[in-house]
Amino acid sequence: MNLLILNASPKKKGGASRFFSRLFRLFLPGIRKKEVSLSTRQDFQKVMELFPGMDVVCLFVPLYVDGLPSHVVEFLMQAEEYCKNHSCRFRLYALSNNGFVEGKQNRPALHMLQAWCKRAGITWGGGIGIGGGMMLHVLGIVYPILIGILLLQMALSFFDIGAAPDGLLHSLAIQIFTWLFLNSGVLFCMARLSLAIFRERALTDQFTRVMIPSFLFVPMADLFMILSSLFQGRFLFALLKRDTPRRVKTLRNGG
Repeated sequence: MNLLILNASPKKKGGASRFFSRLFRLFLPGIRKKEVSLSTRQDFQKVMELFPGMDVVCLFVPLYVDGLPSHVVEFLMQAEEYCKNHSCRFRLYALSNNGFVEGKQNRPALHMLQAWCKRAGITWGGGIGIGGGMMLHVLGIVYPILIGILLLQMALSFFDIGAAPDGLLHSLAIQIFTWLFLNSGVLFCMARLSLAIFRERALTDQFTRVMIPSFLFVPMADLFMILSSLFQGRFLFALLKRDTPRRVKTLRNGG
């Protein structure tokens, strides 16, 4: 079986879609996998040329305004004719993630992909909608760092006293269990999706989320967005509007 993992995030580096695509690779042992990026128009042709040789395509895409990113829509319009002319016979699965807490927010994007499959003559395999995708991505960076620090402390203690303190072992177990719990919904849905791929069957659309209560998720997400703006040096422009300098220039020129 030949499988194409298609990261359709417009971000060239990082991003939640890339994180989920790499996590999903762990669920597909023994399958020939190729991972490519679909972030700009320059990627369109090289991606379409891979379609005829694929049995399965897994699309990882972020939710933009309750739908697909514009470059993905443009790509699908071109890929529709390409698939018809080149007799593509792959099965399409998709994983859509968003920054909201509810995974069902991704339902319209999955319906759009299903409709495209019908028009292009491609078999729709089903999809997963993930809520809190960016938070899961951040946790996927933070927790490995915390676990790595604990493992380093355990190694130093072992060389110093010949044993790892029980407190460190307890902390390590808590960190691993917490990460697994927060990602449990995603891991379960990915396991079901991988099983459907192995069995060459369709999957009923699944929806999941980061396992954090909504009343905690919202203030945490707001704080994260504020800090992101501050560290990227964009907080002031966000308050004053990004086009403020352009407006000032226009007023000076009498526009």
